[in-house]
Amino acid sequence: MPSLSATPFSRQLSSVPRSQSAAFRRLLAFRAFLLAALLFTGFGTALMAAPAALAHDELVSSTPADGTVLEEAPAELELVFSSELMDIGNKVIVADAAGTDLVESEPVLNRETLVQALPALENGTYQVNWRAVSSDGHPITGTFSFTVDAPVPAAAETSAPAGAPTESASAPATAEPTAESSGPAATEESVASHVPWALGGAAVGAIVALAVWAAVAQLKKRRGAGS
Repeated sequence: MPSLSATPFSRQLSSVPRSQSAAFRRLLAFRAFLLAALLFTGFGTALMAAPAALAHDELVSSTPADGTVLEEAPAELELVFSSELMDIGNKVIVADAAGTDLVESEPVLNRETLVQALPALENGTYQVNWRAVSSDGHPITGTFSFTVDAPVPAAAETSAPAGAPTESASAPATAEPTAESSGPAATEESVASHVPWALGGAAVGAIVALAVWAAVAQLKKRRGAGS
């Protein structure tokens, strides 16, 4: 029985015809290229998908919108986001021109919509600063402003009282002072009219008294002469 001897692989490969060896190398190179292409394609796809997976939610719209001028003060703010938010750490600040926060309650979350109730707002510009927690757990923030420029109905009502004091003030100036001035004038006239009568009465009284005195003196004189 012939003995078997191990033949090195290199010797076996060298024993393969040269044409078959070249074809084998080309096959290996093609497989390596195909594997590299598949790996590169998968890596590129992963890179393209990564930004979409890592993107945070964003504000889609707001009511009122940024820069809006309103003829009526809104009762609430509505913020709509691109995806459902997490109900934690959401905050809305509405500040007036002095920087005072006018919000009196917490915002209410309804899936991707955040609603903030507002107090009665006067005319002026208001700055809105909001903070929300994205669906991926990351906080997002933003700011916008709106202006309230409602007509003032009290202007027509205040014009009437403004005219009323003028009329009431003019009435005393024409009527009452006339009555007051006529009172003293009438009194002076009545006093002046009574003065001659008083003087005349006094003169008559003096004459009568003098006549009585003269008569009494004459009577006494006659009695003295007769005795």
